[in-house]
Amino acid sequence: MRRLAGGSGLIDTEAEERLTEPAVAHAAGLSEHSAREMGAGQLDMGLVNCRDPYASPYTPAGKPCHVAPAMCMLCRNAVIFTSQLPRLVLLADHVEVMRHRLPPVTWQAVWGRQAAALTELFDECAHLMAEARQQAARIRLDLPLGMGTEYDR
Repeated sequence: MRRLAGGSGLIDTEAEERLTEPAVAHAAGLSEHSAREMGAGQLDMGLVNCRDPYASPYTPAGKPCHVAPAMCMLCRNAVIFTSQLPRLVLLADHVEVMRHRLPPVTWQAVWGRQAAALTELFDECAHLMAEARQQAARIRLDLPLGMGTEYDR
């Protein structure tokens, strides 16, 4: 797993396909249990996976993360599969819409670091981005209602 500057980790397509193998899970810094749960979609937070939704740096210990998916790109618990790139393309589109709706200072405070993390991810996965953008055109991104009230105004 490659660590991105925002804190999240990127698992490439080959490792994603073999994540339930103990050696691959350990190489990615995951427990075998977490790797199995991620492979089954049980730790999918809407945009990316989470190592432990009850150990969020943004939420008191033992409480489920309340800032997902808005802060996932900046979280050390986030694990991104390349198969999740189309959803992240849609998030990047949302962030750009917010750039035009919010005052620049507000946008930078709320979305600037996420935008930078998405740019880094997309640069890292440049060879996959054309296909991710094509897939993004065929899906819809459902963001939690709270994101619109907490982050987009």
